[in-house]
Amino acid sequence: VLLEVIIKYALGLQIGHQGLYFISACLVSMTFFAIVQFCIVHMGDLGKLAALLLLILQLTSCGGTFPMETLPKFFNVLYPFMPMTYSVKVFKDSISGVITDEFWNSFIILIIFFVVFFTGTILLSIFKKRKADKRTIMVKNELESDQLF
Repeated sequence: VLLEVIIKYALGLQIGHQGLYFISACLVSMTFFAIVQFCIVHMGDLGKLAALLLLILQLTSCGGTFPMETLPKFFNVLYPFMPMTYSVKVFKDSISGVITDEFWNSFIILIIFFVVFFTGTILLSIFKKRKADKRTIMVKNELESDQLF
């Protein structure tokens, strides 16, 4: 939100639909946070690398920096699978003030990305914790049985 305020007031960006702009910024932030959190929590240092690679791939394949027609086929294939693709669409529409069905479709897709990765983090964390608890109980039982003999 602070970045959005700075962009609006310090840089003087004219925003067509301010409410959707700030809501979109929060959704995009939460979505990318959920993705990075999932990668780091469940893959450790390898997850940091995966998050960095995902960022690099998204910057080139989202259509925000270069028109998709000028990019190699590889990036055109990645285009619909990258969350940043939908972030760019959401920001373009909210800044221009022309809210289309494409805006709402992109908004919903970002919500889906958020829910999938956030839920994935929670469920895998619960699964890992239960597995670790079972191991702890097994080790504890083995230690107790060894002490009996």
